[in-house]
Amino acid sequence: MASQVKKLSLSSCQAKGYPDIATRALLHFLTTPLPRNNMLTCPTYALMDFDPDGINILSTYKHGSIALSHENDHLAVDTISWLGISSKDLREEGNIIQTQGLLKLSSRDRRKASRMLELDPFTEDGREPEWRREIQVMLMLNVKAEIQLLEAQDGGLHTWLAGQLP
Repeated sequence: MASQVKKLSLSSCQAKGYPDIATRALLHFLTTPLPRNNMLTCPTYALMDFDPDGINILSTYKHGSIALSHENDHLAVDTISWLGISSKDLREEGNIIQTQGLLKLSSRDRRKASRMLELDPFTEDGREPEWRREIQVMLMLNVKAEIQLLEAQDGGLHTWLAGQLP
């Protein structure tokens, strides 16, 4: 399992906040198979916070942005998967997130989450029903959690990642 985490860190792109065009283009290029060299698509994960911005950033990588909808075919990474804190982590007894890591949603977070539920990937018939459910749980419980909280667990983020990756 440790080798999987090492592979992840060696081949990952690190971005901060909402992705710019260059970051999205690079990730799209790295995850697009090329027929001439028989490249397969490698698993791609986005390590995100359990908050409206984290899910919205993930959606920008996977589905593109509204502002650059004309570029989404060349920038979107439809194979990317969410890797991060989710509502299931909130239910685990004794979990550090459950006991000390939850934060209240701000009024900005609540407005953003509510607006996101109206956007295509998050609508009731949208492409991301699991993401919709996670947003609804956030709103219902009025909580969010940052990925940095995993460092407080035994073994830290490294151990948590090893347990999450296939």
